[in-house]
Amino acid sequence: MAGEMETLGEQARAVREASTGWHIQRLAGQLDRAMNTALQSHGLTVQSFAIVMTLIADAGLSQKEIGQRFSAPAYAISRAIDGLERDGFLERRTDPSSRRANTVHATQKAKDLAPQLFAVIADVNARLLDSLDEAEQAQLIALLARVLANNALNSAKPA
Repeated sequence: MAGEMETLGEQARAVREASTGWHIQRLAGQLDRAMNTALQSHGLTVQSFAIVMTLIADAGLSQKEIGQRFSAPAYAISRAIDGLERDGFLERRTDPSSRRANTVHATQKAKDLAPQLFAVIADVNARLLDSLDEAEQAQLIALLARVLANNALNSAKPA
């Protein structure tokens, strides 16, 4: 029985270590922690940063559209937008085509801060990939983009 458990344990370890998902989850955890730490001094988390950057790129989305982009429930997006609005990063405006709906926009504060945030994110990404040379970094990004765009699990539009 001890030999069987050891074999099962070895199998579990081998499966885990060969798992793309396991490696990506570990890497994502490291990246989230580093991003949150780097963004904290600007009053943002990686989630709130992503929402702000999405609205700088695509102004005037509805909360529903933002939720769809992030595959997040409406209450979570509403809470995040409430906090970002309270902190002066976003503002809601009445949708010109429907007085019952709102669109969400980045404020001038967010736009003015964006270049500093780009530098913060570039630094974290550089530290993440510092063990790879430039060609390997470009190859990794291209491969990840291809997998993200073309895989059997992809059912939602990326943010």
